[in-house]
Amino acid sequence: MTLEERARKAREILFSRYDDLNVLWLQAEEQLTQLHVPCPVSHTYAKYQDQDDPNGALTCKCLGLQKVRGKWRICHSLYEEWCDQHLGWIPITECSAETRVEAAKHLDDLRKAVVESAERFIPKVDEAINTLAKTVGFSANAQSRDLLAERAKLNGHHNK
Repeated sequence: MTLEERARKAREILFSRYDDLNVLWLQAEEQLTQLHVPCPVSHTYAKYQDQDDPNGALTCKCLGLQKVRGKWRICHSLYEEWCDQHLGWIPITECSAETRVEAAKHLDDLRKAVVESAERFIPKVDEAINTLAKTVGFSANAQSRDLLAERAKLNGHHNK
């Protein structure tokens, strides 16, 4: 088999596998967003240092659930540890194949971070409810919840 034939065969196999990889990332994204994420979540899964600059800052690799153009997406980012400033979130399906493959091992850790974020958010919502109830002199009860649930359904936001 010639080098060109081997390259064509590898390309065909890899392109098919890349499609499979993206479909699975999109399924994971759908599952995570069904957890009703209250705010952006991130999980740092690797740190490395530039070999040419042994005294330089550590660069961190991060998976996150971030809002991109109005939709929650599983994304990837890098940041330097000293400043914790992300260099930009890129939807995982738009990342290099190498990044998509490496990050796959860390999806369960991101899922755990999403659930923990939702759990930490509960007391904040409770506090906001109490503050609003005192301010407006009203309380959220079963009847008002039913009304809001009905409005949510009309707006396309309902539990699946």
